[in-house]
Amino acid sequence: MVKLRNTKALTLFIVILLIASLGCIGGSNGTGASSTTSSEGTSSPSKTTTPMTSSVGSSTSSVETTIWRPPQGEKNVTVTFVVSVPEYTPQNASVYIAGDFNGWNPKDERFRLQKLQDGRWAINLTFPYGTVINFKFTRGSWESVEVGPSGGEIPSRHFIFRKGGVYELRVYNWHDHVERVAHTVSGNVKIFKMFSSQLNRTVRIWVYLPPDYGKNEKKRYPVLYMFDGQNLFDDATSFVGEWGVDETLEKLYNKTGFSIIVVGIDNGGERRIDEYGPWVNTEYGRGGLGNATLDFIVENLKPYIDTLYRTEREETGIMGSSLGGLMAIYAGFRHPDVFKYVGAMSSAFWFNPEIYDFVRNAPGGPEKIYIYWGTSEGSNPEKIAEDNLKIVEILKEKGYVEGENLKAVVEAGGEHNELYWGKHFGEAVTWLFGG
Repeated sequence: MVKLRNTKALTLFIVILLIASLGCIGGSNGTGASSTTSSEGTSSPSKTTTPMTSSVGSSTSSVETTIWRPPQGEKNVTVTFVVSVPEYTPQNASVYIAGDFNGWNPKDERFRLQKLQDGRWAINLTFPYGTVINFKFTRGSWESVEVGPSGGEIPSRHFIFRKGGVYELRVYNWHDHVERVAHTVSGNVKIFKMFSSQLNRTVRIWVYLPPDYGKNEKKRYPVLYMFDGQNLFDDATSFVGEWGVDETLEKLYNKTGFSIIVVGIDNGGERRIDEYGPWVNTEYGRGGLGNATLDFIVENLKPYIDTLYRTEREETGIMGSSLGGLMAIYAGFRHPDVFKYVGAMSSAFWFNPEIYDFVRNAPGGPEKIYIYWGTSEGSNPEKIAEDNLKIVEILKEKGYVEGENLKAVVEAGGEHNELYWGKHFGEAVTWLFGG
């Protein structure tokens, strides 16, 4: 990012500030948002405030705004992002900013940028001093997220609210307008689609079969179901890189003979936050389709997989990350008769804190649980640690014993992405299934 210093930029900044003075800056329609891994801000605002503000720098914006008033003593910093986009960007497009401050919602109308006369886009953001945000630009979906100069996925952008002003950013390409990166699937991975009446959509399913599957027709295999299937096996379909589940399992088989079947279930894109939330998060007004997602897996997908492949039907696990980690824990305690093994990576328990009482009061639970998080996740890593430690303590209160049927792993410097989840996948899966 480079702060603008030329006359044109200064003029734009003055215009935006003049517009802001009329009341457009400093608000969001509806409730505030929390980080995907933590709560934003450094204090607990009252119910009549929102923890961050955003608006489009235009007096013609149709988004109603309210002024966020920080607790006494806190200093706010307002910045303007001015974003250049590719020339091929459709004329009727809308551009959004999505990040850990709004649950990574790619089409949040509170964070829609305003198109400027010169073809660039702008948005004003206000956060307390020192707030760290991670974000990307989209055209309303993760299929149209920004990518790099060569069309490859890029890491999330990073900004610290320390100094106000105008900052110029550039989107090199849109994901849906460039050729995708090379496929990276290894081993025997099959793909099919299945309609889910529970979710009212067609779901893409990935099935990894171990190297010895075709060698011994009498052998049966444990099965691990995993959320966010598009991020597990192939860079070309992933969000910001794959877990490398296939490569890890191929290496494990060659080294130890460990073999399982893995079934990856694609998320619903823009609907992911709804389908991976067991309860409705009233702050966002999202979530609540978690039961529908599990009903699809338990009632339709698992019976089909058990019929189509040689599975050990009683040896079944479930694993996910972030909201998928929340769902994995929920699945293990909602269906302990189905899912004996649970893997939860960097779980977003903040989205549905109801999970704590649900686990605490559940009459049964899975046989083994693996929990992981890193110390550098999101804008408030202390909160992700606090949330995960809380679930670990509840599990211990219920009788789980660390080292026996519970394993909690914390990585110093670990971040909230597929690279770190994939790094621990081998350890997790072999511990859960006893490999």
